[in-house]
Amino acid sequence: MAFLQGPSAKQLEIIKQEMGEGPGDMDRCVRDLRSMCAASPHLPQPDVFDRPFLELFVRGCRMDMERARKKLDQFCVARTRYRDLYEHRSLTEPPLNDICKFMDIVSLPLLTDEGARVTIFRIRPNYPDSSCDVAATVRAVLLLSDVRMRDEKPIAGDVFVWEVSAVRGGIVSRVASAITAIRRGIHLAHAAYPQRLKRNHIVGAPAFLASSLQLMRSCMNEKVKRRFYLHAKVDELLDHIPSRVLPIEYGGQEESIDILARKWRQRTDELREYLRNLNEMSNASAPKPDNDIYGTVGAFRKLDID
Repeated sequence: MAFLQGPSAKQLEIIKQEMGEGPGDMDRCVRDLRSMCAASPHLPQPDVFDRPFLELFVRGCRMDMERARKKLDQFCVARTRYRDLYEHRSLTEPPLNDICKFMDIVSLPLLTDEGARVTIFRIRPNYPDSSCDVAATVRAVLLLSDVRMRDEKPIAGDVFVWEVSAVRGGIVSRVASAITAIRRGIHLAHAAYPQRLKRNHIVGAPAFLASSLQLMRSCMNEKVKRRFYLHAKVDELLDHIPSRVLPIEYGGQEESIDILARKWRQRTDELREYLRNLNEMSNASAPKPDNDIYGTVGAFRKLDID
């Protein structure tokens, strides 16, 4: 059962105003995306997508239909183009079940006052080294992104919280060995999913990561840099996110991360057929891969953030 809550009536009006969405605009935009699918030889038929799903692309692109069409196309084509990233669709079965011992990936049920969705990526304390598979973690993030696309409501944007205080030094070599999957994951997050990044919070980075994060931040454009925060402790998040939204581990009022992570795993299993259908939505006639799959630092330079 889906448990993401949507905006209040007042928040929805604010979101529409921020997006520049007027009366009748959404009807026109949804028809546009359905027409694109009907005319494309490699996209699914228009009735494959329900209206809320298409609305996510429209609002995620601030009513810019050229961007929305490109993102929807890439969302579908990615299933064929990067098949290895989408081949495992369960968090309770091998090989992705081990990732749950390494990282919790949890989108929180309530929205912030501005109408943003908060997603927590928490490195689990005392994780076994065998579970620290960075390439598989990218696959798990994409899997939960697809699940969230099924359940998400109108939102103003995304707030990401990365709690990395428990990460150990061995992660560095594992990141290096999985750099291709990481680059592709960043590429897809930007090119194929209707995300509007509001803020990125990094919490508890140990010394061996802090210098790399500072270097990465120095390479960002000013707009991205203003939305990138480094925190020593989780309680500093309360200066940016209401306590009613945050889990109890972070001084908030929401259920614990362990409970929420278990609910997300359960929701993933409930949507097995939906996830399988997503993987089959693009056919073999899909366009060839682009060569411009940029690296991590370069991605921050190129990100087009509203």
